Amino acid sequence: MGNTVGSKDFPKFSKDHYILGLWLADGYWRASSIGLTSVNKQLIERFSAFLHQIAPKKPLKIRRYDPKTGEKRRQTAWQVYVNDRPLTRLFMSFKSQLPNISQKHLPAYFAGRIDGDGHVDRKHRTGIRIAYGKLIDAQRDQQLLGKSNVSLYQYTQAKTFVLYFRKSFREKILPAMSKYSVKLAP
Repeated sequence: MGNTVGSKDFPKFSKDHYILGLWLADGYWRASSIGLTSVNKQLIERFSAFLHQIAPKKPLKIRRYDPKTGEKRRQTAWQVYVNDRPLTRLFMSFKSQLPNISQKHLPAYFAGRIDGDGHVDRKHRTGIRIAYGKLIDAQRDQQLLGKSNVSLYQYTQAKTFVLYFRKSFREKILPAMSKYSVKLAP
């Protein structure tokens, strides 16, 4: 793929859309850096590989937050990021252009959202849900999926908004999302 920073072809592939969905769920950005924070080492490794591929000349920075060292965390978490202003602008432009995402890339994008802020309940078969901190983000994703395919709930005490995949839609899109998702993998 090479360095596509600033390229009009980015995001082009489904794996790009997966990464961008994951970043919107668990990522962060500063004026000149873009990164991901997660307790899932596999997600950190995927994001690291992507950053290395898209910005090979920029050094990756990885931080580890460990509860054993007195940090206020219940479990170990990692943060990976790269300082690259053009890449940061590219990610931010993707966020503003989300309503234009191609239907063929939706499964990969939502697989990333699920891996970041989603939950898959296999035991009770209640399905798949994605949590959001902002109503506008939840409504945007609801629009992308179609209001007839998901339900949007607000949990006022938790200050979150949650999209629940309806069973018929979930069964239809699950095989396509499973190709990309860590949480949905068999």
